Amino acid sequence: MKLLPSNPSAAGYKVTAAIFLLLSSSPAFAKDDPCAAIAGKTTAGFAEAKACLEHFPFDQKIADQTIETVRKVTDELYVFNEIAASPPDVEGLAVVPVNISYGLDVIQKEKWASDRAFQDAVALLLDKVQDAHLVYAPFCYRQFIFWQPIQLNSLIRNRRLVVNVAYVKDDIWPEAKQSWTGCEVTHIDDREALDMVVDYAVNNNGESKDVNTCYNNIMNTKSYFHGWDDGADDLGYHRFLPAQETHAYTLRCPKKGTKPTDEDYDEPFTVKVPWVAQVPQGFSDADSYWDNYCRSSYSTSPFGKRNAGWSEETSDELKRIHEGQAFDLAPSGNSNAAGIEGTGRYMEFIELDDNVGVVDIQSFSVAMQDRAEFASNFTNGLKQFEKNGVEKIIIDLSQNGGGDACAGEYIINSFFNSTPDYMSDVKHSAFLERVVKKAFNSEATKWYDYRSESNPDKINADWYTNTVTYKRGKHDVKFSQPITLSCESWNAGVSDQFKNTKWKADDLLILSDGRCGSTCAIVASRLRLSHKVPALGFGGIRGNRMQYASFPGGESERLSGFLMDLQSLGMENDEDAPLPFPERADMGWTFREMYRPIKNKQSMGDERQLLEYSVNYADCRLYFDDDNADDVQVLWKQVSEILLNGECPLLAEA
Repeated sequence: MKLLPSNPSAAGYKVTAAIFLLLSSSPAFAKDDPCAAIAGKTTAGFAEAKACLEHFPFDQKIADQTIETVRKVTDELYVFNEIAASPPDVEGLAVVPVNISYGLDVIQKEKWASDRAFQDAVALLLDKVQDAHLVYAPFCYRQFIFWQPIQLNSLIRNRRLVVNVAYVKDDIWPEAKQSWTGCEVTHIDDREALDMVVDYAVNNNGESKDVNTCYNNIMNTKSYFHGWDDGADDLGYHRFLPAQETHAYTLRCPKKGTKPTDEDYDEPFTVKVPWVAQVPQGFSDADSYWDNYCRSSYSTSPFGKRNAGWSEETSDELKRIHEGQAFDLAPSGNSNAAGIEGTGRYMEFIELDDNVGVVDIQSFSVAMQDRAEFASNFTNGLKQFEKNGVEKIIIDLSQNGGGDACAGEYIINSFFNSTPDYMSDVKHSAFLERVVKKAFNSEATKWYDYRSESNPDKINADWYTNTVTYKRGKHDVKFSQPITLSCESWNAGVSDQFKNTKWKADDLLILSDGRCGSTCAIVASRLRLSHKVPALGFGGIRGNRMQYASFPGGESERLSGFLMDLQSLGMENDEDAPLPFPERADMGWTFREMYRPIKNKQSMGDERQLLEYSVNYADCRLYFDDDNADDVQVLWKQVSEILLNGECPLLAEA
């Protein structure tokens, strides 16, 4: 889950260069309790919500401990830490150098106006790396949901790329009018709307290094929403405090009785639209807000120093955070967004006309209790397609945030029996070496599931202790041997693997809006690069080549889960272990990097071969329009015609 911080500027949307100036404006502290003033309300105004969030003062001790933990994770465990500071220049990727350690130094020296300002500065620093796995999530300041009553999307209309009103939320702002739906937005805050949106996508979205994916990510198409709650960094929905109270939209609306495509408009008009805060319900005043959403059990524990084990309360809190129980509110439509609750519904099989089927895979975040059902549903769906004479299949991976690598492996193997694993490795540190050794001695935690790629039958920690050194940016960095992930435990409860004998690569088509991340990105890449399944990208900026996947870094970890693993190994008090955060928060990072298919093993270790820093363009392109933006069935029908007509041939690889 990506939780992004605010990005103030004069226009309200553009990031400035100096991070310590971003969030240091002086808050207006209320004399009375500003949180009590809105407690129990369903919604609140921007100023009311801001007053509550800014009520909590900056604390240097909290800041120091927070930065210490973030620094330990990024320095010792984050696999892209060194390359992020000096990234390769890759045509097609929007990447800026981010020296995380230096940024933390700058933040630590600043005397912040409020705790929120400090917390959001840390979050923003990590966001600028543009690796959606790398995230700091301060839950204290992610409880409100901020909405713009005008929700936007982007369409091709009469051969022009336009910004359009997708729908309005008059339930949170009665002045919003349903008649605005379908109106073209020509300007936002006195800037040409398309320029502003592209600028925001380039500068303010940390989900991907591909501009088109970022562009899709900040827009909102109501009918095509799988529940990608990635930190709410689109133009109309934030979990962080927005930069300004209102935005001005200039609209031109079709005359009565005409369609938007007729381009027969009434006179343009400008409407000033406020941010409206959806208020969490678990507090009555500032004290209870802090206790329920902010206070970490570790910060009040008598075991705050490493002289004893953690309290049971600390362990319970980490478990709740890891299981996604940190939020009071969830946006409507956010079904199975994190894949935490067992539902069994991770995909849909849809049959279209002309013997075309769609496999709409919405998430790979398969709960442990759902593994057998996930596999069974997928196998039964393909068997039904086969029985009903489906000749062509669209594999829709749009808005799929990834999840379980073994679930992705199951999907690939169902179509192509076996796929050579992509080379991958883990950054080495003395601390993590102790963890890996203990994991093999105890036969416990995820670290026990890794094997040497060259000798997968050998079950020991040699894959990690026998290091190799590669160049990353300006540094020589130690890594493990190439490894493979064992899915034996995942497959133990799964039977009846589908064996495809019907569909070949050219009978399949990957469909992606670029928001196919992590495990999804690995699945898409292996289907496209290893098995030559063509990929269709849709949406994005016209005339700008698009990738079909985002943040394919390899494998990620979250601090809450990592600390629970340390505790299970009896290593929570290791002198080099990161401490839990002093406020209720979590952090994610990429720990395993993945390479493109490597024909020459001498290329192993070359940073230019990393999937995260490679360009993987879609083979063909489709855009949202007035018909398909509001009806995914129309979109699938359009894609079906492209597949049937052979209009998406494989592009030659560069």
